[in-house]
Amino acid sequence: MENASKALVMAGGVLIGILLLSLAVYLFADFGATSARVNEQNAQKQIVEFNSRFTAYENYKDENGEWKITIYDIISLATYAKEYNAYNEESGEDKISVNIGIGVEKNLQLKQQQEYQNIIEKYTIDGRITKFKCNNIEYSNNGKVKTITFSTT
Repeated sequence: MENASKALVMAGGVLIGILLLSLAVYLFADFGATSARVNEQNAQKQIVEFNSRFTAYENYKDENGEWKITIYDIISLATYAKEYNAYNEESGEDKISVNIGIGVEKNLQLKQQQEYQNIIEKYTIDGRITKFKCNNIEYSNNGKVKTITFSTT
């Protein structure tokens, strides 16, 4: 009888050990899934934050509903895109292009300061700065902005 009671105590100990081990495996899997969700949310947040630099121009109008995008805004955006493209050149990520579509689209991947000055002069007539509207924003497969196109109003 003494051996039978010891066997029952050992069997109970093994069952409790298996229960504890099962609980540990469940918690490990659950915490792993939670971590994956948090990482996915952080990645989505980074994409939204990145895109906000571009999507801010989607409805960039004044209180009268008039477009207020200037060539200076577009050049700033093109400079940011150029820096982003140069920084991510080796990673193989999609490049961003900022275009002015007037008949034939002109990609603003400007290389020299003189090119910026020429474009500013082209859209500044008698001290009046031409206003632009955002025509289109295209997204890549990963959800980031790929192309943004402006045209004169």
